[in-house]
Amino acid sequence: MRRLVAVVVLALGLLLAGCSSGPSPSGEPPVAAPASSAAGASFTNPVLGQGADPFLTVVDGRYYYVQSSTSGQGVTLRSSTSLTTLASAPAKTIFTGGDDGSPCCEWWAPELHQIDGRWYVYVAADDGDNEHHRSYVLESSDIDGPYTFAGRLRLPGDRWAIDSTVFAVPDGRSYVSWSGWPGANNGQQDLYLAELATPTTTKGKAVLVSKPELDWETKSGTVGVLVNEGPAALVRDGKVFLSYSGSGCWTPDYALGLLTADASANLLDPKTWAKSPEPVFAGSEASGEYGTGHNSFFTSPDGSQTWFAYHAVTTPEGSCGDDREVYVQPLTFADDGTPQFGAPSGQETAIPLPAGDPGS
Repeated sequence: MRRLVAVVVLALGLLLAGCSSGPSPSGEPPVAAPASSAAGASFTNPVLGQGADPFLTVVDGRYYYVQSSTSGQGVTLRSSTSLTTLASAPAKTIFTGGDDGSPCCEWWAPELHQIDGRWYVYVAADDGDNEHHRSYVLESSDIDGPYTFAGRLRLPGDRWAIDSTVFAVPDGRSYVSWSGWPGANNGQQDLYLAELATPTTTKGKAVLVSKPELDWETKSGTVGVLVNEGPAALVRDGKVFLSYSGSGCWTPDYALGLLTADASANLLDPKTWAKSPEPVFAGSEASGEYGTGHNSFFTSPDGSQTWFAYHAVTTPEGSCGDDREVYVQPLTFADDGTPQFGAPSGQETAIPLPAGDPGS
């Protein structure tokens, strides 16, 4: 069975010291200084400026960040030894839509994963018509590229699909989760899960693990589309935590929800998954952040801490446009191991750098 190294590292090497409990009930942003970061070094959000659907990972102590190109017709990659210099690192285009017979347009939410020693970018794209969005895969022997087009990710049902993410559990099974339409027409986005056979194929059926049904995840404004999207997996201490974004990204109510399952259970049984009744991370007037969603998880450079990246806007009405910016914060854990996201930091709170980050 294929082994997703980036996720397994996250599962086995996460923080155990200094992160055993969550923030206070008031949701104060975390400010505890990691002992091994640059002395006194900190940063303020947004750490990356303009950007959406952030996927940030740390490999051999170095940050790597993939993002849709500004034109939306490809994927860019930037890297740095510190969060403080990541924004100024050059964004290198690693693939352009239309190359190698790939779709031309609307390249959304790329993610970067290592499988069996090779690097894969999972990304949604289409031919210029959103109804034709499917998930595709890029492949390289080196994280820095060059990347080639590996084709479509063959998901059960062959329907509209975006935001594919992959993860492995300790027994070696691998899975892909994505946001898709339950039918042929736009109107609702649900979260699905299937077992991954190869980096580009699945086996067996897809199962529905979440649909927008709670009050907080059914805010759609005047658009009328109900949304669950942007799944991100964290495998830790025998549990699988699948965060996701609920409500329309164009609303200020766009926020993070959480699904939880035992890693050893039958993950393809929808009853295995428990959904948190309230959002686990949401914007507020106090923070000045709205539409806080579509996160990814990453470790600190020394592997001792877990962090998450997300996008948000400062517009109280919400927005799903170019005014989205990228923020990062440390994650803590309750006594039972449940992730504690805390509250958005805002743009004035000084946050100590991740452990092992040398600063600028």
